[in-house]
Amino acid sequence: MPANLTLILMKISKNSPNNLRVVFDTNIYIAALLKPGLADLILLKANRKEFDLIISQEIINELKNKLIQKFHFPQKEIKQFATDLKNFSQIVKIDKTLNVIKNDPADNFILETAVAGRANLIITLDRHLLKLKKYQNIGIIHLKTLKWIMPD
Repeated sequence: MPANLTLILMKISKNSPNNLRVVFDTNIYIAALLKPGLADLILLKANRKEFDLIISQEIINELKNKLIQKFHFPQKEIKQFATDLKNFSQIVKIDKTLNVIKNDPADNFILETAVAGRANLIITLDRHLLKLKKYQNIGIIHLKTLKWIMPD
């Protein structure tokens, strides 16, 4: 296991008496909807409460907008997916605005959600977030890195 993952897992186990608290970037939800694979597998694990999925209304709004504008999903399916997400996620209210990612300020709401939800981990495909590697005590990893943390 890579050394930085070992450190993240050690911190998580020391700081988190409950489940692992995870925020998915919007691109993870989209990947889960578009193609069977690791993204839909971890979404299923979240649904089974294998870890706590943290989400904000801002993530839900961006997800809805992208599914409509970019992928032309039917409104009815988007509404159902959003409802399902809310049923097995912990919805947090963002209470602090961050200006950490200067190159793509729109990505800051992912960090804001993680901070508000006291997350241990952010899972993303976004290069701006991945470049940070961590924010405060929140690890930021690529989706494929989960194979090390959550084997099938």
